[in-house]
Amino acid sequence: MSASLSELAERTAEWLEEPSEPQPAATFEERYAALLFRAFLAVLAVRLQRPTARITPRSLCWRAKSGRVEHVTCEPYFCQSAESPRHPFLVRVLVNKVAFDVVSDVDDVATAVAREHGLVEEGDEPCRPPRWSLELAVFAGELLRFASYIADLVRASERRENEGAVEPPMPAEVLVESEGIHDTRALYVWSERAWDYFEDRVWMDEIVPSNAHFMALRQRRSARR
Repeated sequence: MSASLSELAERTAEWLEEPSEPQPAATFEERYAALLFRAFLAVLAVRLQRPTARITPRSLCWRAKSGRVEHVTCEPYFCQSAESPRHPFLVRVLVNKVAFDVVSDVDDVATAVAREHGLVEEGDEPCRPPRWSLELAVFAGELLRFASYIADLVRASERRENEGAVEPPMPAEVLVESEGIHDTRALYVWSERAWDYFEDRVWMDEIVPSNAHFMALRQRRSARR
């Protein structure tokens, strides 16, 4: 094994380790989500083929070739509850953004972590506006397949290519928009299976409340029928 691959393998092993600090009592769903997110981030760290740093157990950061610090976060989007015991577990992955587009604080935290791990170089602009962002919604069983997709998006962005042209690893609904004063290319992606399941549910607004991006996906799907 080459030195670079050995280093990547070591970093992946770190991601898969159990947290050293004592954990409070957790439900099965919480333990499953924690393990799933660690596995996903471990695969993504390898696929990125560059040093990464852990921000939290469900988020990591890396340095893009532009010098910007980019970051990814996983979170439960919709899961079983006492009221809805049979609903499947839906995961949301956010790259270079967070819920409600409050990204500046996350940028600052990611930059601090990147500096601590030596990822930021002299002359970098780690908090410069992102060229692209992603909001991905998939079933839990589909998540690991999207690690390579995100790594491909990172490389496409660094080559100044159209991130929207990168093919997802399975059929998916993809919406690409320009957002903000810097015209960040924003990708909104739902796996086709997840969208088909959630699209016509009367409680869809519970997880996508008046979201113009996903309403646009719904309208586009309806126009194709």
